[in-house]
Amino acid sequence: MHFLKKSWFIPSLLTLVLLTVGGFYIGSLINKQEPMAADTIRTQLESMYGGTVDRISITNGVYQAEMSRGEAVYSAEVDAMTGSVLSLTQTGEMKEEIPDVLSESKVKEIIAGKYSGETERISLITGGETPIYEVKLSKDPKFTKVTVDAMTGKIITETVKETTGENALITKEQAIAIAQTQLKGDVDDFSYEKTSDGGYYLIEIEAADDREGTFQIHAISGKIMSVTWDD
Repeated sequence: MHFLKKSWFIPSLLTLVLLTVGGFYIGSLINKQEPMAADTIRTQLESMYGGTVDRISITNGVYQAEMSRGEAVYSAEVDAMTGSVLSLTQTGEMKEEIPDVLSESKVKEIIAGKYSGETERISLITGGETPIYEVKLSKDPKFTKVTVDAMTGKIITETVKETTGENALITKEQAIAIAQTQLKGDVDDFSYEKTSDGGYYLIEIEAADDREGTFQIHAISGKIMSVTWDD
């Protein structure tokens, strides 16, 4: 192969190799595909599923997105080059945000400053437009329940305590006398509850020996329906 001895052959061969390698490299740069923009992926997901993309990031050519729709939270994976959705799974539910409300102890302070009775039960209700506390009172001569704005502490409603019913045959005094046949003592609280069968009285009595009992007495028959003893 006498042409290998030609002085021009080797430099020409090196030039050809360099041009070929350079061509492949430049071609790869030209043909290299860039990942789609995050905003494009965000818009695509929101359009496809009708939700809201809250967070989105990219790792190794795959977008990870967190999306909320209705009461649910979803996690999606999307091919960054093609925009194809690789997976979509529900990861949780949206938690209802409850606005800042007054503490139960603060509400009890408000009740104590306005009513002579005691707080027997207090419940926070958040289902309406404004969160409220419902407070059941005991030993108050006029009221059985009040509702309080849970954010401002303002009294919204007061439920007046009924002491007898229009159809009751047993009077308040007679009901107390019936209860005291079971426990001699002072009446701590007294109320009337209306029912379809004539209603009943609730009478709390405290004895000298510190025993306490609540007597449920039918307002028509005078029958003792139940007795609850406080420990």
